[in-house]
Amino acid sequence: MGHTLRSGIQSRPLWFFFPLAFLLSWYPWYLHFFGVHTSGGMNPLGVLLAAWIMSGVCGGWPATKAWWARIVRVRVAPGWYVVAVLLPVGIAVAALMLNLLCGAQLSARAQAPSWQTLVGGFAIQFLFVALGEEPGWRGFALVELQKRLAPIAATLLLAAVWALWHLPLMGTAVAWNEVPAFIIGVFSGCFALTWVFNSTGGSVFLCMILHACVNTIGPGAIFPLFTGADAVQLWWIYTLLWIAVGAVILWRAGRALQGWR
Repeated sequence: MGHTLRSGIQSRPLWFFFPLAFLLSWYPWYLHFFGVHTSGGMNPLGVLLAAWIMSGVCGGWPATKAWWARIVRVRVAPGWYVVAVLLPVGIAVAALMLNLLCGAQLSARAQAPSWQTLVGGFAIQFLFVALGEEPGWRGFALVELQKRLAPIAATLLLAAVWALWHLPLMGTAVAWNEVPAFIIGVFSGCFALTWVFNSTGGSVFLCMILHACVNTIGPGAIFPLFTGADAVQLWWIYTLLWIAVGAVILWRAGRALQGWR
């Protein structure tokens, strides 16, 4: 019985990984739904734990060791560190400028964050959100998907699951009128993450930096500067810029999307 179950998991690892990742990270939402006082969001570290468990179940210590090696793969070309930092910063700043050019007004309470705030925010995003998510989504799921699908198809499927995983944030951290732009942005950003992952030999570490920078500069620093319709407009501008980046990646970086080995 146990051997049969393990064989079934090993033959279809993502059928088990995705539900487990949702189960282990959505528990604050479940508790809140049943009346328990919680934040009502989710714990990204549940995705990390699900990937750790599935690596061990599917391949034992060798697979777990390879998974951890992807997380700590820091020896990549220096240019990729520049990409991981400047790409999200550039998109966020461009979105800010375009939003102002389109007539948006800064909120009356708008205040530029200090360097200390940005550094502290990045540390939290890197050690909690990015560390929780990227070893699972890119370090495990994307690897498994690319064993079976072309990178573009793998990215689209992973983006759909990733967007659904954010459901507890919709209507709370992400206003309902911003949700369409947010979901499209998740799909576009997923292509950038696949590009970085495949181009760096499977470095989850670089994906963590990119993810943390996106959250720190965009939702953490630029988005709070606007409210109401101006904030929705900013979301759409920001999303359109990520779509443009995704299109350029598909056009110019095709080789990087031919699969990670």
